[in-house]
Amino acid sequence: MTSSFYAYSTFIGKVNIVVNTKHHIVEVFFTKLRLNLKSETKKTYLSYAWWLLEPALYVSVFYLVFSVILNRGTDDFLLFLLCGKIPFLWFSKSISNASNSIVAGRGLILQIAIPKQFFPLLVVAQDFIKQLFVFFFLFVFLAIYGDGSVAHWIYVLPVILTQMLLITACALLVSAITPFIPDFKFLVGTGLMILMFGSGIFYSYKEFLSERHQELFLMNPLANLFKNYREVLIDNITPDWHALGVICLASVLAIIAMNVWFKKTDTTYARLVMQ
Repeated sequence: MTSSFYAYSTFIGKVNIVVNTKHHIVEVFFTKLRLNLKSETKKTYLSYAWWLLEPALYVSVFYLVFSVILNRGTDDFLLFLLCGKIPFLWFSKSISNASNSIVAGRGLILQIAIPKQFFPLLVVAQDFIKQLFVFFFLFVFLAIYGDGSVAHWIYVLPVILTQMLLITACALLVSAITPFIPDFKFLVGTGLMILMFGSGIFYSYKEFLSERHQELFLMNPLANLFKNYREVLIDNITPDWHALGVICLASVLAIIAMNVWFKKTDTTYARLVMQ
C-alpha cells in the first residue's frame, strides 16, 4: 500500500507541470489505472477474489429468493439470472462509482490541469477490467452447465462492446451533474434500483407483457442488452443487430456531446471541487 502511494506521488511530481498533451494524459491515465487496481486489491484480505465473490453473492441471493423460496424459477433459471444480473452489476457499479468521480479527484485536479472526463473514464476502465474476469468465469460456468454452442459465443462481443459504450455515456453524464448537485449521487442509487426491477433481470418480460408492451419494454437499453446476452449465450440466437446499432449510435452521440460539454465547462468544475 505504502509503495503504491509512493509510486503514485513520485509520478504526479514528475507530471505536475507537463500534463498538457494527449500523450501525457494517456500516461497519467494508465498509471493511475494500474495503481488504483493494485491499491483496491490490497484493501481486503481476499484481494482479487472479491471481483468474483461479490457478483456471485448477489446472484446467489436472487436465486435463493426467486427459485427456492418463491419457487418462481424454471429449469434454466440460474443461467437466465446470470446472464442478466452479471451485466447489470457491471453497469450499476460503473455508474455509481462514476457519479462522484470528479469530486473524488479533487486532489489531482488541484495539482495538474487535466480534462475532467478523465475521472469517469478512469472508473469505467477500472470496472471494465474487473468485469473481464467475471465474464471469464461466467463463460466457464455456462460451458459446463449450459446447452449453448461455445463457438456461437463470439456474438457476445458486440453485445459487450455496446454495453461498454452505454456505460461510458451514462458515466460521463452522471459525473457531469454531481459537482453541480451533490445530492444527485443519492438519486443515482435510486435510479439504478428502479432499472434493476424494470429491466427483466429475474423475470421473463414475455410472460407478463403483451406483444405491444414488449416493444415498449425493450426500448429500455438495458433490458434489450440482457435479452441479447441470453439469446446469444443460452438460446444460440444471433444478436438483434438493429437494436445494438441504435444503442451504439445513441451512446456515441452522447459521449461526443458530453466531451463538448466538459471542454466548455472545464474551469467551472475546477472551481466547484475547490468549494
